Amino acid sequence: MSKLSEKLYERAVPLWNEEAENEFVAAMADGTLDKQKYRAYMLQDYCYLTDYIGILKWMYENTDDEKVAEFLKSAADSTRNEKDSVHVPNMQKLGITDEEINNVKKAPDSEEYLNYMMDKAREGIIYGITALLQCSWSYAYIASIVTDRYKDKLESSPYAEWFHAYTSEEYIGANCLWIDILDHAAKNITPDEEEKLCVIFEKCANYEKRFWNIFIRQVPNSL
Repeated sequence: MSKLSEKLYERAVPLWNEEAENEFVAAMADGTLDKQKYRAYMLQDYCYLTDYIGILKWMYENTDDEKVAEFLKSAADSTRNEKDSVHVPNMQKLGITDEEINNVKKAPDSEEYLNYMMDKAREGIIYGITALLQCSWSYAYIASIVTDRYKDKLESSPYAEWFHAYTSEEYIGANCLWIDILDHAAKNITPDEEEKLCVIFEKCANYEKRFWNIFIRQVPNSL
């Protein structure tokens, strides 16, 4: 019998492969991405991570499963550490000021995505875990595919660090923990619940596709 994570993977892979073809991701890999677009991405990703941590914290405070609670606390702490020790210093290297960080507003597509994940978490902790896992897992998958595709150009790209971060052993190991905790939480679900989780995962993958496109179709300064 297939695990839930295996079924989620099957549903999401076609969408993740489309993301790996995205113009923004490809330009990061070959080094041709406009710096202003990357700055806009980093600011929006900062907003995203801040809310993502908030969702993890809310789920931690509202689960009665000790194993799940332990994982959620660890995930929130590690994501917060990533934001503060990796993401913020990288923003500073780009010349992004504290004022810009404090005044940035979430793009509508990003806000809709984050609201959807919070709504799913409120419906049930397992729904929230499923929604948040999609983001983490998709980044690992996309970074791996694109790294292999652009390996000759990637090392000279100013954005190579992004791909290194999401293909690192530490990040892959963290994703494995996500997957394990989801399968633990889903061990007694019904077929109807399983299908609902697959739909949530797939919808989040579609939101992720929309997130990348924010920086292609809009002028960065308008975000």
